[in-house]
Amino acid sequence: MIISGKVFVANSSLVSVAQLHCSDEGWLQLQHEQGSVRAKLSELELSMAIGNQPRAVSFSNGDRFVADQPQRLNAWLDKHAKHSLVKYLERNLLVIMFAVVFSCGALYLSIEQGLPRLSQYLAAHLPEAIALELGERTLAHLESVGFEPSTVDPIKQQQIQQHFQALVTGIGTLSPEPQLLFYKLGEEANAFTLANGSIIVSDQLVGLMQQPEQLNGILLHELAHVANNDVMASLVRSTIVSTAVVLMVGDSSLLVDGLMSGAVLGLSSGYSREAETQADLFACQWSHKLGLPQQQLMAGYQALFAHVESDIPTWMSSHPGDEERLMRLESCVKSKQ
Repeated sequence: MIISGKVFVANSSLVSVAQLHCSDEGWLQLQHEQGSVRAKLSELELSMAIGNQPRAVSFSNGDRFVADQPQRLNAWLDKHAKHSLVKYLERNLLVIMFAVVFSCGALYLSIEQGLPRLSQYLAAHLPEAIALELGERTLAHLESVGFEPSTVDPIKQQQIQQHFQALVTGIGTLSPEPQLLFYKLGEEANAFTLANGSIIVSDQLVGLMQQPEQLNGILLHELAHVANNDVMASLVRSTIVSTAVVLMVGDSSLLVDGLMSGAVLGLSSGYSREAETQADLFACQWSHKLGLPQQQLMAGYQALFAHVESDIPTWMSSHPGDEERLMRLESCVKSKQ
C-alpha cells in the first residue's frame, strides 16, 4: 500500500511531497525528492494515536512523515503496530463507562467532602495576622460605603455587650477573640461576622427585639462562625475554585471570568447554606448548655425572619429558607427538653 503525504526532511527546514510504501510484512519505505529510507515498523517512532488525528512516523535518520489521508495510515498502523495500553482502553466500552462513573464519583466526593475539608484545614493553618488584617480592611471598607455609627441607646448596648461577653465566656476559647460592634445600616436588620472575629449587629436588628436577651440566639449563631472559622474557610474555598477554573480552562478571558464567577457563586452558596445550618444548631446547643431560655432563642429568630423577606430562591441563597431554619430549631429545642 502506498500512502501520499509530506515529509519534514531531517536537519533542514524542507517540507517535500513524499510517498510511504507499507508492506504486509511490516516494512515501511519513505521516498521523496531528497532521498529514501527504509525501516521496520518496530524501529520507527510513532506519535500517539488520539482519535482520528494524523499520526507522524519518524525515521532513524530524522525524516518525519505525515500522511495526506491519515485514516489510511491509521488503519494500516492499527493492523500492524503493537497497540498501546491507552489505545486498548480507548476502544473498550466497559473501561470507558467505568472511567466516566469513577470520574463523576471522584468529582462528587471532591466537591462534597474534599474541598470543604481542605478549605477548613488551610484556613486553620493560616497565620492569625491575616484574618486580623482582612477583618480590619473589610470593616474600613464598610464604613466607607455607608456604615454609620450606631444610635442604639448606650445603656441598651451595654446590656447586650454584657450578654455577649457571658456567651463568649461560657463557650470558652475562641480565636480570633470575638468583639461585638453596633452599626446603623439603614433599614437593614442583620448580623454578620468578619474574618477577625468582629460581629456586626445593625440598629434595626436590635430594635426588632422586645428584650435584649432575645438577641442571644443570633449572637450564638455568629459566634459559631468564629468558632468554625467559616469566613476564612470561605475565602480559601473561593480562591481554590477560582484557581482550579483558570487552570482547567487555561485562559483569563471574559468568558472564563464568567465561568469562574458562576462556579464560585454556585459552590459558595451550597457551602454557605451548610455553614448557616451548623451555626443554627450551634446556637441551639449552646443556648441549652448555658441554660438560656429557649423561648427567647426562638423569639429572636422569629422576629428577624418576620422582618426580612427574601425573593431569592433558596438554592441560590447563602442561607437556608426561613421556615426550614425555624423547623430545624424547633426540633432541636424539643430534643433538649
